[in-house]
Amino acid sequence: MTVKLAISGSAGRMGRRLLALSDNDAGFELVQAIEWSGFPELGEPVNQRAVLASRAKTVSWTDTLAPGADVLVDFSTPENAMQNARRAVELGVRLVIGTTGLQKTQTDALKDAAKSVPVMFAPNYSLGVNLMFRLAAEAARVLGGECDIEIVEAHHNRKVDAPSGTALGIAGVVAGELGRELDRDMVHGRAGQVGKRRTKEIGMHALRMGSVTGKHTIYFCSEHECIEITHTAESRDVFAAGALRAAKWIMSQAPGLYDMRDMLFGTKR
Repeated sequence: MTVKLAISGSAGRMGRRLLALSDNDAGFELVQAIEWSGFPELGEPVNQRAVLASRAKTVSWTDTLAPGADVLVDFSTPENAMQNARRAVELGVRLVIGTTGLQKTQTDALKDAAKSVPVMFAPNYSLGVNLMFRLAAEAARVLGGECDIEIVEAHHNRKVDAPSGTALGIAGVVAGELGRELDRDMVHGRAGQVGKRRTKEIGMHALRMGSVTGKHTIYFCSEHECIEITHTAESRDVFAAGALRAAKWIMSQAPGLYDMRDMLFGTKR
């Protein structure tokens, strides 16, 4: 089965990799490349940017999701992602959302959309990162009650949100395993006379430097030992490949909200 694919944020760094990888996969047919309404190349052929092979010459940049797609993969902005999600529900298009920096009202909107269409919403589409989520949860279950937990994430100097969605995802699975509340127990950096570390703190630290694609480490440290779990992304292709794999998987799913752990490990929220 060929998946008719729409990509939002298609001219961005992630979007270009999604275009290139899907173009080399016979399981996809690109039917739409979506960008913001002020994008200067709207209406022009996508392959003019030399990201696609000849078989995609008929696809032009557009700013609105149109009928005909099976799945929309969105790596754009929170505002555009919400607009696309509403339109996808109207058209019955499945969603794979990789956009980060969403607020609670926006994630709630995705939950509402998932009542009508299958929605994959993951903080990170790397297979290795999602394995890291699972390992972090297991470490928290075994060690967390006796350890200080700190998370450090590093990204390139152009990333606009902090902490990263992946770091928040790691914190979320650990907090869920330990019965902690992120609003109460997560501490973002430390400065000044902060006092003795509280037992239930989950420390969160964001680094922004150079061209770092993405590095995440979670520490579990007791009085006697320290365990580190680290994932380093070597290129954006690891995220694009995972999102495209999710686009194929979501084709066979019923309406509902899914993440990568559902696909990889069969664990439904």
